[in-house]
Amino acid sequence: MPFLLRLLKKVWVYVLVIAGATLAAGLYGALHDQISYTLAPEYYTRFKFEQFGLFWGNDRPREAAAVVGVLATWWVGTGCALLLGLLGFIFKEPAQMRRALIRSTLWVVAGAIAGGVVGYAYGCYRVTPESITEYARWVRPAVTDPIAFVRVGFLHNGSYLGGFVGLLAGAVYLIVARIKAGRCTSRSGLDGGRLKGQTPG
Repeated sequence: MPFLLRLLKKVWVYVLVIAGATLAAGLYGALHDQISYTLAPEYYTRFKFEQFGLFWGNDRPREAAAVVGVLATWWVGTGCALLLGLLGFIFKEPAQMRRALIRSTLWVVAGAIAGGVVGYAYGCYRVTPESITEYARWVRPAVTDPIAFVRVGFLHNGSYLGGFVGLLAGAVYLIVARIKAGRCTSRSGLDGGRLKGQTPG
């Protein structure tokens, strides 16, 4: 394949990955925040709806929570795809780049999920009726269940941290995959050279 055509196809893969990651991140955020709303409704009714300017949120809280999730995460997907996508150009073929980028973004998703679970578990461990006074500055006015409020805060922070760790893991995956692909290409070239060098006896 000519170099310019290969480059154009790789740029197209890059654009598609960014668009797909942005949409996927928004969907993930909407689902994530449905879970968060179930665990701590006041995290939204007393905090997030105001933060995002969703003053109609208290009338339709589930819908508003989904909107919060989309607004809070779409840009994370875009940013991760921009960074991982640039690194994806180290692959020679567009098809290799596409497969590797899809797999690397799964590392980000896995990291975000794992980070949220660990964050919430840690929050449940740390935030108790005995220790809630230590987190009083985290709690918004008029919150009636401060323990649930703070625990969900841990969940959200854990998700972001886990996503960052997943981004690093995805980058490492791309580098390792490229090295392996290069070794396979070199091995194939050597085997082809040996076959050409063989002549009938």
